[in-house]
Amino acid sequence: MNDVPAPPEEVEEGESLPTREKIIHAALEVFADKGLHGATVVEIAKVAGITGGALYRYFDSKEEIFRAVVDDHTSTIQALDMVRELMPELEPKTALKFIARGMFLFVYSDWDFIRMVIGESVKNPEAASPFLDKVLNPSRDFVRECVELWREKGLLREGVDPVLATSAFMGMMGYLLVEKDIFKYAELEDVELTDLLDKYVAMFLEGIIE
Repeated sequence: MNDVPAPPEEVEEGESLPTREKIIHAALEVFADKGLHGATVVEIAKVAGITGGALYRYFDSKEEIFRAVVDDHTSTIQALDMVRELMPELEPKTALKFIARGMFLFVYSDWDFIRMVIGESVKNPEAASPFLDKVLNPSRDFVRECVELWREKGLLREGVDPVLATSAFMGMMGYLLVEKDIFKYAELEDVELTDLLDKYVAMFLEGIIE
């Protein structure tokens, strides 16, 4: 089955999305509700409005579909590679705003996606590893590279450890997600997300920049 190429991504008359995208969108909904273990290919096909046979023209297994859902949410994080060569010229605030807004506006903003990866990370870390490899690790690596560069340039306070500083920043972003979108603290509901992220970045930098 792996030797058979997927058909071209064409939108047929009356369809709003190419079939492959319909499968990915349907899978996200099913995975978020039932997890990878509880989901079935038949159910994903039903939600996508296609037959199981049509689904297998694009994917060989639900694990492959899961990886495709993660891949669908990595385009913004992949954009980090485009700015790495600009890092020496980037101001610390600009660099961290870029990663913070990228994480929230294009990854964390899809609540079904977050439900899916958090659920699988707890129940089945190996299945959720694509999210770690393609989303969280690139983000973490980018922040660490920034902090190490600032240390080399003499911008950091004495004793700041790039690894710990990176964990602190990623932790701030993660807990902001918990407060704002899971617990929905009233104090944060009326605050514009971009303003909130900018304030978090500013507070973080006050702790590490000389």
